[in-house]
Amino acid sequence: MNLYFCTMKKAAIIGSSGLVGKHLVTELIKEESIDELRLFVRTPSKVAFSDNTTVCVTDFSDIEEWSTDWSFDVLFCCIGTTRKKTPNLSEYKAIDYGITKRVAEWAKKSGCKEVHLISSVAADAQSKNFYLKIKGETEQALTTMGFTSLQIYRPGMLIGSRIERRFAENIGQKLSPIFDIFTFGGQYHSIKAQKLAKSMCSNMKKEKNGVAILTYKDFKRLLH
Repeated sequence: MNLYFCTMKKAAIIGSSGLVGKHLVTELIKEESIDELRLFVRTPSKVAFSDNTTVCVTDFSDIEEWSTDWSFDVLFCCIGTTRKKTPNLSEYKAIDYGITKRVAEWAKKSGCKEVHLISSVAADAQSKNFYLKIKGETEQALTTMGFTSLQIYRPGMLIGSRIERRFAENIGQKLSPIFDIFTFGGQYHSIKAQKLAKSMCSNMKKEKNGVAILTYKDFKRLLH
């Protein structure tokens, strides 16, 4: 029997209140191979979680002082912001890129071997589009850290309900069934946030090494 599948794991999530993150929490709580789940959040949560889940409230400014007791085997990076919430571009980058990079660095020093990062279709560190550039730079930063396994997810339009209203995104979600026809099941095809979370959880249970970039077809494969 392969011990990889028998070993119980400790997992952590940054961005657990986001569109994908909240579904990922639900999936990981149900996952029998996870014996401890730690959620690093910026604001306290009123949601009641399972006994094996710990919520750690932090502004992410004191990562270097985090206890080694907070170490974990798998890190899920789902954190992000919006231009509406964070119009200042420097502050935006400090969240999307800065927090993700610093937590990943701390995780690596603490022995974490596996990271799952939500990025975006067309992410490119050389892009002239600010959003895609930040996503690409984040991918690059984590790629150089030498994790045993780095799984990068590049979804197209994410379908699901957010706490805050996003007018353009709401329109995009409503029109996505039409747009999807022209993607022919390619990387720009939309996906429900819940399904992406399920595919991430499924991927966590597979034996893998190195850096992998996953798109829509990979998400579908992981769901079967």
